[in-house]
Amino acid sequence: MWTPLITLIALVLLTAAGAAAAVTLTTKDPGRAHRALTLLKILIGAILGSSGLIAAIIRLNQAGLL
Repeated sequence: MWTPLITLIALVLLTAAGAAAAVTLTTKDPGRAHRALTLLKILIGAILGSSGLIAAIIRLNQAGLL
């Protein structure tokens, strides 16, 4: 039940992070590159921070506590 939802969220976040990385590396406008880098930092933080939360939710569900 949780697997498709987790996979979809991960794919969306990774796609957005990939797009932000591509813009950061390929743009010639310094302002746009800075905004893309800021977005990339936020997305990477969300990816790394949510993975622990999702893992904890799965473990609690498997233990019957949720």
